Amino acid sequence: MFRLNQFFIMPRYRSLCWIFGLLLLAGCSSEPVKKPLPPPAKTTRPLINPLPAAEPLKSSGLTDNQDNQHLLAAETKVQAGDYSAAHTQLDLVHYASLSAEQRSKFNLLAAEVSLSMADFSRALSQLEMIRPKLLNNAEQINYFQSLAFAHALAGNILPSINARIRLGYLLSNLQQQQDNRATILDILTGLSLDTLSMPPADAEELGGWMALAKIVKQRGQSGFDFNQQLLDWQQAYRQHAANNAEFIGNYLHKSTNLVANPTPAAAMIAVLLPASGNYAAAGKAIKDGILAAQRQAAVNSPQLPLRFYDSEQGDIGTIYRQAVADGASQIIGPLVKEQIQNLAEQIELSVPVLALNHVENLNRNNLYQFGLSPIDEAGQLSLKAHQDGGQTAMILVPNSGQGQRIGHYLTSAWQSQGGIVLGVQSYDPKQHDIANILNGFANSTPAENTAKPVQTLFLSASPELARELAPALKNHPELTVYAMPGIYSGRPNPVQDMELGKINFCDIPWFFGDLYSGPLSQLSQQGVWQSLPDTQLRLLALGMDAYNVLGQLNQLATTPYNGATGHLSLNAENRLTRKLVCAQFKAGLPVASGFVE
Repeated sequence: MFRLNQFFIMPRYRSLCWIFGLLLLAGCSSEPVKKPLPPPAKTTRPLINPLPAAEPLKSSGLTDNQDNQHLLAAETKVQAGDYSAAHTQLDLVHYASLSAEQRSKFNLLAAEVSLSMADFSRALSQLEMIRPKLLNNAEQINYFQSLAFAHALAGNILPSINARIRLGYLLSNLQQQQDNRATILDILTGLSLDTLSMPPADAEELGGWMALAKIVKQRGQSGFDFNQQLLDWQQAYRQHAANNAEFIGNYLHKSTNLVANPTPAAAMIAVLLPASGNYAAAGKAIKDGILAAQRQAAVNSPQLPLRFYDSEQGDIGTIYRQAVADGASQIIGPLVKEQIQNLAEQIELSVPVLALNHVENLNRNNLYQFGLSPIDEAGQLSLKAHQDGGQTAMILVPNSGQGQRIGHYLTSAWQSQGGIVLGVQSYDPKQHDIANILNGFANSTPAENTAKPVQTLFLSASPELARELAPALKNHPELTVYAMPGIYSGRPNPVQDMELGKINFCDIPWFFGDLYSGPLSQLSQQGVWQSLPDTQLRLLALGMDAYNVLGQLNQLATTPYNGATGHLSLNAENRLTRKLVCAQFKAGLPVASGFVE
């Protein structure tokens, strides 16, 4: 009986409404909610600077000083949904200098920023420091909304309901009041009858809500006299906020319509990712990205629920059939190439599949392939080098199967630009011989192969190996280096990356805040990615894009999507191709020059 639109009560707070999914999960539980959900992993950087101990309070009146200007700027950014900018403004505030009123406003804004990143533990701590009476009416509404959301995130259902009860006294708009009451009843009717039979002794109004929810929950059951029970409740709770004939009538009418017109069976998105085995870590990073994108999408409209399947637990065809039988209308995954190949060969795909990798020469109806393909990366890098005037090139790659494929992709891409490949050389990453290989390779390149000297070096290497190569590159100033994305970890490291000189590379837009900003930017999602290893950062962005393009697959052939992993388009083989951002290391930091067109 959840009405998802009821979570969108106040325009200012729309950006936190994605947690309706958590409320839904909590509400549908048949067991009492006794323990909060475990807190998210600690990050190395707090969302808001640690708050100092309270000092003697100053006047409650706001003064026209710098701190107040930062508070006003932070409030404006929160209203606009730009929580990263709000975070920056709050970091500039001198908390010890604030008045009691300013401190309450500061902690309210800080809690909203924390909630935008799902840090319910910190949000609750910040909300506990607020004196609600020092806030104006609108701020008190935001306070109790934040409190309700934070407790819901923590799994504290009854404290969340208590905050909504307090919120109800502040709402002046009749429709908002009715929506808030309906949300309270929706959540409570999802609890078990045993839980609803044990209301807190010191919370009379909450007890009335729980008693009403218990009656509504048993409506239609054989032998249950609903009308008499409702009449008895109305007599017992004459002054209760829900004891309103119009509200109860409308609520019961809508509930009847939901039962008579249930949601169609195909009402979920299945995600087939490895949750065990060798690829479990990669699967988790993608899953985190998918969940982040779903939460953000829920800001504007309710989203279909997600159901995750471990793609390593059984035959992939069987897992696909089970997902379809469970009501999947769309499927994300699998990730492993062999599973994509097997799925395409075993199954006539009745439900669209967005696979998260690329198998060459595989084209099936209802199969879309989207991965961080080195084909796109090699193509974009070659285009960048060609635009910079390069004509002749050497290619240096690891002596692995992946390295050989990258060498092939770079060769094909460079030749398609009219460039000349003088040679492809491999190195052994375990032997740390990359510098020696380069010196021998460059010095032995026959000049008679071309009328022009070697100009370009295409490189595939990790940041560590590229730093080993740096001294050798100084001996070859004639070379302009263009590296595959693995050259950059995804985290700025100016001290160590200073050694990379002016190496060029092309990578995902998500790593460049000036080219990919907003609520899913790398800065906004720092609470999600800071605990991930470098090798998984791009997978997080892949998960975000996979969720966001799922409903746009038919349009991508004509209307590209500006995603975290690139400007995405659909080619004739139903593969999503990517245009990347090119950058160059300058003083150890990657500086973007823009997309390659």
